[in-house]
Amino acid sequence: MHSRLLALAIAILGYGPPVIAQQSSERVSLFRAHDAVVAFAVVALGVATMSVDESIARALQRPSTRSNSFLKGTTNVFSNLGFPGSAMISAGAYFLGLEKRSRPIAALGMHTGEAIVLGGVLAEGLQMTIGRSRPQRDINDAHDFRFGKGFTNDDYTSLPSAHVTVAFAAATAASREVERSWPGAAKYVTPIGYTAATLVGFSRMYKNKHWASDVVAAAGLGTYSAVLFDRYNQGHPGNVFERVFLPSSIVPERGGIAITWSVTK
Repeated sequence: MHSRLLALAIAILGYGPPVIAQQSSERVSLFRAHDAVVAFAVVALGVATMSVDESIARALQRPSTRSNSFLKGTTNVFSNLGFPGSAMISAGAYFLGLEKRSRPIAALGMHTGEAIVLGGVLAEGLQMTIGRSRPQRDINDAHDFRFGKGFTNDDYTSLPSAHVTVAFAAATAASREVERSWPGAAKYVTPIGYTAATLVGFSRMYKNKHWASDVVAAAGLGTYSAVLFDRYNQGHPGNVFERVFLPSSIVPERGGIAITWSVTK
């Protein structure tokens, strides 16, 4: 449903058929020098946010805030949008692309899905390893870390938020893909995507599942996950994922369509 609305929105905005980007033979580096600077900035911001984690959590759990029916309904929607919503939307876009014989739409769904998977796996691994307690366990102790405890106790899987990680991974991947295939639509898709991802973060704090610093860390991790996979795809056109999951040609046939995959370079 959401993927159909995305395709419809693009058509309504009048941006026409997707731009067919030329694959570059130029080598694209997976890791770059400034990545370390950005990572340090995200970590520094996360550490700084820890000083206000408890006060933010207590403010969001006040009776007056918890009794707000609008906030309850909105946060439920955006929490589900983080997961499984983002995964469902990316899968919907992928299959819509196949149905509509549009490789760019299928690529949008597939590349967003790649970023979601990478971000989700990294977030889950870090959560269980770091072992930070969730605010729902003790809202007055944001500094309860027990290395590795997240593998046996879900109450110690707070940092980073997996929901927020996949939300920012999806927003970043979709933004980059739309910028290439429908440049005119990017000015709408990008702010909408990141606003939705930010609201996913708010919803997880409102539900007392994560501290504010968990959300900051997850936003950085999710964004970087999408950037890494995007660089990989740009530097390795025709990689194994694209050869298997993206048809090289989709042509009409009597009574249906013919889809051809290439599993070799």
